[in-house]
Amino acid sequence: MCSLGKFLRLRRIFKSDLRRAVIVPLDDALLSGPEGGLRNIGQKLEDIVKGKPDAVMGFPGLFNCHSNSFIDVSCILNITASSTRGSHTRKVIVGSVENALRMGMDCLGVHVNISSKYEPEMLKCFGEVAAECERYGMPLMGIMYPRKETDGGDDNYLDLLKSSPDKYAELVRHAARIGVDLGADIIKTVFTGNAESFKSVVDCCSGIPVIIAGGPFVGANEMLTNAFQAMQAGASGICFGRNVFHQEDSSYYVNALRKIVHEGATVQYAIESLAPECQPSA
Repeated sequence: MCSLGKFLRLRRIFKSDLRRAVIVPLDDALLSGPEGGLRNIGQKLEDIVKGKPDAVMGFPGLFNCHSNSFIDVSCILNITASSTRGSHTRKVIVGSVENALRMGMDCLGVHVNISSKYEPEMLKCFGEVAAECERYGMPLMGIMYPRKETDGGDDNYLDLLKSSPDKYAELVRHAARIGVDLGADIIKTVFTGNAESFKSVVDCCSGIPVIIAGGPFVGANEMLTNAFQAMQAGASGICFGRNVFHQEDSSYYVNALRKIVHEGATVQYAIESLAPECQPSA
């Protein structure tokens, strides 16, 4: 049983008893630079909001500079950060629950890279933020990824996904369960490749809503198929960034994702809802 504050804020994100949500993270500019669809963030945000996402996640500057765009959209404040120009896998705390409350946020996001050499300090920060969120009635999204360092950057275990899907699902289950055990109210994690294996991730989270990350930029068909399979596995929604904001007409893609997440639509039906110029070639 969560506090009234958490209940009301979560209800603004998951607007029905089905606990489903389409979330668009717009926090990649801090990570890797304001390129592609993030170059003109104000214009892109207007386009995304037309598609009626349930929530947008970002850093303080996004919400402070474009506050008028969030009148009808829930806000999730990411309070952990890193840059690809530094130690990308080492997420550090850059915000607070107090500031999120002052800004009117509905949820906080804290990112932990499981198996990173920096994992212990990230877990410590997660636990401290979770306790403060509990104290103030602020929901916490645990962004739980299996990710470690390599000489050239990071390793997201994509080779393991190809060579041993069962081991990859086991790793994702562990990452997700850590977030649950440390007090997350929502788990955001990576998709395991199919509905059957992802169901095992959902099942291990003790009823906490699980949403999938979008991952690398892919074609519309693959993006929508991943969303569909995750929902079939019992996921509570999606949190797709690159696969939304790097699209020229992002509102169509948000709308298509809403059809899958909220209406249970098929991939084909969702594709047909896209504008003709957005539809993948046969």
